[in-house]
Amino acid sequence: MGGGGEMETVLFSIGILAIIAGMMTRHYMLGGIMGAGSFLLYFGLYDNGSWLSLMLFALGTVLIISEVFLPTYGILGVVGLLIGAWGLMGQTADIGDAVVDLTIGVVVGIVAFYILVKLGYRIPFNDQIVLNTSLNRERGYQSQSVSVADYVSQEAVTLTPLRPTGKATFSDGNILEVMSDNEVIGSNERVVVVRIRNNQLLVRRVNHE
Repeated sequence: MGGGGEMETVLFSIGILAIIAGMMTRHYMLGGIMGAGSFLLYFGLYDNGSWLSLMLFALGTVLIISEVFLPTYGILGVVGLLIGAWGLMGQTADIGDAVVDLTIGVVVGIVAFYILVKLGYRIPFNDQIVLNTSLNRERGYQSQSVSVADYVSQEAVTLTPLRPTGKATFSDGNILEVMSDNEVIGSNERVVVVRIRNNQLLVRRVNHE
């Protein structure tokens, strides 16, 4: 097969969609496997491609993802984009095909990102063992580090709807990002932290019975 058809474009778009959805929903393994599988099939459909092109594209993708978790003011992202584009163009028989695939893939990624943000998901920028996004009313909303484990079994009141993520205020005055474990929860409702997943506080509605 020579490549440049609709199937290649679809596979490339699915790969980008899987990686973005995996990061934002924190299903890293599933998103990674689906993304890698789609990209491998995409590159496999081109007869004139090479392992070097595939490795360059993979390296570029890793650098772009690294920019998300280790912000470097765009340096890793730009370098990764250039290397990935180089590998992509070296894989196709026609640079025009590569540009079309890349453009459609980027558009699909942007639309997916927008929809997931509207649903309450976010990219876990530099999530570590501590929550760096906590806000404290008594300190004028100054950012501080809070141990995630300290909030297990604690109750809070939601400040925003959880669809599935949002903000909740705890008894110590901290306002933290939380995620609903099993349902959409409205604002101004009491919730309890039931567990931690990927440094995210998962909460459920408090049973008033």
